[in-house]
Amino acid sequence: MANIHDCLQRAVQSGDLDADKAEAAGEEFDQLLDRYRQILPEVQAEEAALKDLKETTSRARRSRRHMVLNQLQMARRIKAQIEDAPDAARALLDMFETLPGSTYSGENVRFLQEALTARIRADLRDVLRHMGLNVLGSNRDKAGLRDLLRELHGQPSGNPIAVGFADQVRRTQTWLREMFNDLGGDIGQIADYGVRHTHDADAIQAAGFNSWADTVFDQLDWSRIVDLNTGKPFVTDAALRPNRPQALAFLQRIFDTITTEGALDREPTMVLGSKALYRKYDDARVLHFQNGDAWLAYNEQFGRTDPWAAMIGGMDAMAREVALMRVFGPNPNAGLAFAVNTADIIAKKSRDPGLKKRVAQATKRAQVQMFHANGAVNQPEHEGWARFFSNVRHFNVATKLGATIASAVTDTATIITGATAMGQNPANVLARAMSLTFSSASRETAARAGFVAETLMSIATSSARLTNDVVAGDIMSRLSGFVIRAQGLAHWTDSMRTAVQMETAGHMAGEADRALADLDPMLRNLLERNGITAEDWDALRLDQGGRFIAPNGSDFIAPFWWLAHQSTLPRTRAEGVALRLQAALMDQAELFVPTKRTRATRSVLGASRPGTAGGELLRSTLGFKNYALSLTMGQIHLYRSLPTPQTKGVYLATLAASMLTMGAVAVQLKELVKGRDPRPMDEPKFWFAALMQSGGLGIFGDFAFSERNRFGGGIEQTLAGPVAGLAGDVMRIPMSNVNAMIEGEETNLGADVANFVRFNTPVASSFWPTRVAFDAVVADQLQLLLDGDAEATWKRQERKQRQDYGNGNWWGHGEMAPQRGPDWSNALGEGR
Repeated sequence: MANIHDCLQRAVQSGDLDADKAEAAGEEFDQLLDRYRQILPEVQAEEAALKDLKETTSRARRSRRHMVLNQLQMARRIKAQIEDAPDAARALLDMFETLPGSTYSGENVRFLQEALTARIRADLRDVLRHMGLNVLGSNRDKAGLRDLLRELHGQPSGNPIAVGFADQVRRTQTWLREMFNDLGGDIGQIADYGVRHTHDADAIQAAGFNSWADTVFDQLDWSRIVDLNTGKPFVTDAALRPNRPQALAFLQRIFDTITTEGALDREPTMVLGSKALYRKYDDARVLHFQNGDAWLAYNEQFGRTDPWAAMIGGMDAMAREVALMRVFGPNPNAGLAFAVNTADIIAKKSRDPGLKKRVAQATKRAQVQMFHANGAVNQPEHEGWARFFSNVRHFNVATKLGATIASAVTDTATIITGATAMGQNPANVLARAMSLTFSSASRETAARAGFVAETLMSIATSSARLTNDVVAGDIMSRLSGFVIRAQGLAHWTDSMRTAVQMETAGHMAGEADRALADLDPMLRNLLERNGITAEDWDALRLDQGGRFIAPNGSDFIAPFWWLAHQSTLPRTRAEGVALRLQAALMDQAELFVPTKRTRATRSVLGASRPGTAGGELLRSTLGFKNYALSLTMGQIHLYRSLPTPQTKGVYLATLAASMLTMGAVAVQLKELVKGRDPRPMDEPKFWFAALMQSGGLGIFGDFAFSERNRFGGGIEQTLAGPVAGLAGDVMRIPMSNVNAMIEGEETNLGADVANFVRFNTPVASSFWPTRVAFDAVVADQLQLLLDGDAEATWKRQERKQRQDYGNGNWWGHGEMAPQRGPDWSNALGEGR
């Protein structure tokens, strides 16, 4: 046999092979040969090593060619979409998230990702209902979840329910893997894959290599673990143990890779970010556990997430990666660079200075937007500080937002406004929302159509309206999650958003006799800006077998029901159509029931990262303002997109009336929750507060006629955000009292401590069923104990309350039980 090194050298000399690649191939061959020599004669060892080297090289070449073809195909599509868009600068940002009136026609990352996660929810609805999180943030069936994890890892559990659920999870994982591969990736199929590993690098580093290796050595199935030197499993049978020194050398490499976060194998580059998505799973899973019990034991000791989050989070992560690849190709950073270059050429050819400037600005924003889309912006610079401030944000949710459901009634106003603008009947959308809120039968009908509650998977949608989170400890995240779920906000948000999707699907069915070009401009724009073509629309509207018919006879073009029952298109193409339609419905839901616009978040956070001074300050400033920013951005663009002055006028009138009315309702509900009578509604300042409340900025309305907000903080704390507000509350106690002592004035230590407890006790101080009772029975009693001037202070506060807001307390300060009910007549100004 010819010497492989001679062959490689001749290839280098002839210019057919790069010298570095030749050297790497030679080294790999030598390592393979050394291993095979231990079990085979020399000639056979050389043949086996050469065969393995050829297979590895051939597979890498095929994978590379597959990626390149997909990236080139995507480049052609990107070029056409940017060139066809009337505004190339705006198209760069629309590729990440569209807004009403967007003239870009193609899939966008944000709503496509939401469509993919909606498909996951629909496919796993039985699993999510049975094993999802309860109001306390615990899994509904912990034992069943462990059995499910056993089944996913190929370990029989004896639980038939877990067997069925494991089949559902595997089908969903396979669907995501195949879609990833179709887009240029190369993930091999792994039997009994289980769930995605999440190694806790800090815990592994703290344990040290010897302890970690001793623990993991006997938990692994070495017959499924490939020796990187030979390309073959360490042993031929799961019951066998490998040569310990060789196995430890392998584990040392894994340990170093985990604890250095992969930096061991990377050299400095000029490119920011991680490897291209198509290469993210190049390395086949290197650690395979013997069974589910072994994985559970390892995850408990060295995993970053709980089993439920590992299972669901793994699919969520894949949905994000697939969305990025569908829009930008296998290498999203390269795809974005190509889109930017295309827009730049268009701008330069136009000789329009204004367009050049806008493309330059959009380029900078798009590059930052990519960090938000791929999650890089949430990677902590200093994890300890990031976790601390994230815990503080969750603490603030638990202590400040337990009555947010009272403010959520303003969702009905945005639904009315949005439905009117989109040509839908607002009464139908609201009726559907109320039915979904209070009727399990209606929720079951929605689930059959493929519309599954978002919060079955997580509380991300509801909490996103309130804060901007990165990482948090289990206790704080459970507290904030409890507050969101227990007050009914998660259920309310789900009902509103599901109602919008269903009624929009019904509205589309009602328009099915019209071609895309003949649709109402607003509906047509919704479809086109999410990539629905005339051919897609024809496939959706003309296939009667794909319609969902509700028990009451209502007709819907429901994306995933249509996908399962249509007979017009090949499955692969039909999946794309269904995803684009679902993306349009998610787009509509964001417009009607705002949560968090990624473009609005980007405008505040920029490229700042958690764990940095600037990043944490910006995240504090953004805290609790996501809803207001998203609402404002969506409504401004909706107004601009309306086709005629008449429709703009109707929109403004509807918006003003509905927002003001529901803002007034929210103000009064919040007063009642705080133990106060309704405010007089015959004063301008009430309607100003209602206006501010309707836009999600109710706390700023407090300053219209008072110097303090509802939590006792000043305007500077409110502007800086709740984290800064909490810091101010903590610092005020020692600093104000020390200053008073220095000045020779009376201190207020007792009152300050009591008020800190009043406003900063998780759950009890904000949760609407307990808030007023906690205020009077706990905080007031503590103030009476610590502050001799408590009663005089309360009287001054009550006088100021009547002076500023015109109402009193129906549950008075210090009373162990209320002496009367709310004075409803005060709302009409009759109580004064």
